[in-house]
Amino acid sequence: MSEDVTITVRGSHEERISAEEGVARITVRVEHPDRGEAMSQLAASGQRLRDQLDAQADSDGLVSWISSRAQVFTDRPWGPDGIRLDPVHHASLEFRAVFDDVDALSVWIDAATADAAVQLDGIDWRLREATALDARDRVARAAVQDAVARARSYAASLGLHHVTAVEIADAGLLSSSPAPAGPMTMRSVAADPAVAVRPDEVVVAVGVEARFSAR
Repeated sequence: MSEDVTITVRGSHEERISAEEGVARITVRVEHPDRGEAMSQLAASGQRLRDQLDAQADSDGLVSWISSRAQVFTDRPWGPDGIRLDPVHHASLEFRAVFDDVDALSVWIDAATADAAVQLDGIDWRLREATALDARDRVARAAVQDAVARARSYAASLGLHHVTAVEIADAGLLSSSPAPAGPMTMRSVAADPAVAVRPDEVVVAVGVEARFSAR
């Protein structure tokens, strides 16, 4: 009787899903030779943002928001003649606001960045937690099915028809060679940068490794 043949394969699958939430990252930055004035301007701009977000909370679209504590540091820049200039105080404050309505997000960004001290650092697009969990499970099952199909294809090419699963694991755990992707990843695919606010697609990708016995 011939010995069983061991077949080790990788399976993968990914889905692209429209983002459901946008996380706007905004920073207030103020520079001034007077520390007190820098902090005063920072506080005024920060309060305007808080007031806008509080007002937005009364309507649909805003899920949540947080702000960091104010940070300040001082430096003495170099002048063109190589001489240190007077101290400059840099004050900053960060905000993160989560929206589930792109129109409401766009309106708030326009209002927030009307202040010259306010800068939009970026928007992170993501799925709601329940959607992400469902997608992960669905994509993982498809990745396993891909591994099974690969193993059966290899076995058939050898004239073997009985394939039994022996081991299955997240990508990179069964082999010593680096996996092309982690066991489960989520990333957003950038939309057209010419569009002011446009949700990205979120890519949910899963990779597995599996070992089969075939005879």
